[in-house]
Amino acid sequence: MFEFGYAQEDITPVWGVPLVGYFNPRPNRGAYDRLSVKAAVVRAGDECVGVVSYDLCYVTRALVKRFQEAVEKAGLPCAGKVIYSATHTHTGPYTTACFNEEVDKDVIEYYLNDLVSKTVNALSRACKCLAPAELYNAKTNCHSLAFCRRFKMKNGKTLTNPGKLNPDIVCPEDEIDSNVYIMAVKQEGQYRLIMANISNHTDTIGGDYVSGDWPVAMEAEIQHELDCGVPVMTIIAPQGNINHFNVATDANQTSYAEARRIGKAYGQLVYSALYGLNKVECDSVKFVNTEMEMPYMKVTDEEYAEAKKVYEANKDATMEAGRDFTSEDIAKGHPYVMKFFAERLMSCRDKAIPGIRMEEFAAVTFGKEIAISTLPCEAFVEFSREIRKDSKYPMTMVASLAQGEVGYIGMPHNYGNGGYETSPSNTVADRNIGPEILKTAKGLLK
Repeated sequence: MFEFGYAQEDITPVWGVPLVGYFNPRPNRGAYDRLSVKAAVVRAGDECVGVVSYDLCYVTRALVKRFQEAVEKAGLPCAGKVIYSATHTHTGPYTTACFNEEVDKDVIEYYLNDLVSKTVNALSRACKCLAPAELYNAKTNCHSLAFCRRFKMKNGKTLTNPGKLNPDIVCPEDEIDSNVYIMAVKQEGQYRLIMANISNHTDTIGGDYVSGDWPVAMEAEIQHELDCGVPVMTIIAPQGNINHFNVATDANQTSYAEARRIGKAYGQLVYSALYGLNKVECDSVKFVNTEMEMPYMKVTDEEYAEAKKVYEANKDATMEAGRDFTSEDIAKGHPYVMKFFAERLMSCRDKAIPGIRMEEFAAVTFGKEIAISTLPCEAFVEFSREIRKDSKYPMTMVASLAQGEVGYIGMPHNYGNGGYETSPSNTVADRNIGPEILKTAKGLLK
């Protein structure tokens, strides 16, 4: 028998808590919409597993361990068998420093304590709600809302977000992942959950108002069309080299209105696909996990020397007040951002982090048809293609930013020629780790 339970909690930060996602903390001045932690629990056979989604930029391995310990202490049947993932909104609160910014640790800790408590509450209520249900899935495609954001330029370099209508663009570095995978649960003929696995960056708003970005708008659109309050859980597929900017147009694509536009479009796409749902027989669910070492990035003598020159040339540069600094400033060669990234590269030696870093990989399978595979990073889209290609499960969702976060991860060929995502720092993983990550993720789906 397949059983399902669901619950969610409000995790919107109070006024003034800084928002993460850019190079500078932004104390929030209110909220466009509310943030949530959403907990889905399923039981089949002897196993009970959970999937939790947070309207947050990321969840670190240290934070996931706190969730796991608290769930274990609460004695929940899904303890030790839960996927924890983030939607990656860039207008949510800090859970830890991102770029070594100076942020109030007491404020963050207060928020994290509340977050842990609400995670346990949501999973606990979801477990208490377990009841017979039916599982469905569907697949659709979208080619018009996501774009590769890394471009090969006429000078032979690679640039991230090189600017709209830039005449020096040759071509995108990679293709997008247009697949949208949908899992739905019904009880008594009514929708109880819709889960969508979508590859796109969740960074369309900017500014200093809290928002869950386009996934919140997508949920609202689906609820409007279905005329019910069915929860919609967004699982972000690998999108480290993808975002919503279409460089072929000069339209302004940074605003709350843009998040609404994208969310509504995805909502209509998912809603339309619901008419093609297939019922999935699920007499068993399974959770498997493992750990692997994620070595920190090392830099060459030449890279370090060049970074030192850049730093010296821009050491007096400052931020202009009143605006956010984004990856587009890198393409423009803004002096402060040049200094910022030179410091990040030098930190690989000057502030090298000692010890061994272990990260968790997990997978949940639903019968013989559906699997969710996790990656503790912002992986490039190539990871989705490779994991799905070798998976024996016809519908394999790939959850980026799940069970931890070690920064952007591309394949070795993506490094060394430019681009924000592959720039070195003392916290990101080694540039040759991609193949081993693929091997580990694929191994859990055997």
